[in-house]
Amino acid sequence: MLEAVPATVWGFLVGSLITVIGVALTNASNTKRLRLQHAHEREIAERTRDLSMRRDVYLGAFDAIATGMTMVGNFGELDVPFQDLMRSYMGKAAAMGKVTIVGEEDTIRAVADFEQALTGAFIRLSAQRNGVDQQYKRLNALAEKIARCEAEQERLERTIEEGEDPGGGTRRLLEHERRRGEALRAEERSIEAVFTPALMQLIRSTMEEVGALDRLVAPVIRCVRGELGLSFDETFYVRLVEAGHAERAKHFEGFLQHAAANA
Repeated sequence: MLEAVPATVWGFLVGSLITVIGVALTNASNTKRLRLQHAHEREIAERTRDLSMRRDVYLGAFDAIATGMTMVGNFGELDVPFQDLMRSYMGKAAAMGKVTIVGEEDTIRAVADFEQALTGAFIRLSAQRNGVDQQYKRLNALAEKIARCEAEQERLERTIEEGEDPGGGTRRLLEHERRRGEALRAEERSIEAVFTPALMQLIRSTMEEVGALDRLVAPVIRCVRGELGLSFDETFYVRLVEAGHAERAKHFEGFLQHAAANA
């Protein structure tokens, strides 16, 4: 029976078998390729979501870092109440805590080091500013007293000029107000002699604290950019920061010398 089968039939059967095997192999290859493609696309999507989440967290953390450093730099602004300085930072401080959720160990450690240094700067500068604040408030109170005293002297002088002092009582009051004004101005000068150097030292301390914090930002930037796949030349950044702080310190010392010369 096998010998009775024509050769063309055998050729057709073999060709069909080869076609079926080819289709099966092609389908298997396509299936494998689709699985790999889907896995790759899923990996890219997960990586994109991860980077997007990290980016949002790190942007919030750097916003808090910048706000904290700005607050440290503004400790010498005595017209800004201390509570307002703290409030500007406390509203964003929680953003740095989110780094522990998405960050790698090196990033978490770098942010923690910065937070500890920032807390130390707050404590040191708060104690230093407290004394300066008290002197500043005393000077403001004295300035108001001096202004009222000078206004009273002008009123008494006008009264005397208008000839309304027949008994000489107004002149005695005027002399009293003049002596009182001199005593107030003498007290003002004595407080300024202490206040001005203390304020300059506070400003110098804020500059030093900001410089120290700026150096601790470099490892944070390096770790974050490393996680996001971005390059970062930490040595160049540190040199740039150091040069900037040295230039600001030079300008500040020049200002002090100029102010002392004018005084």
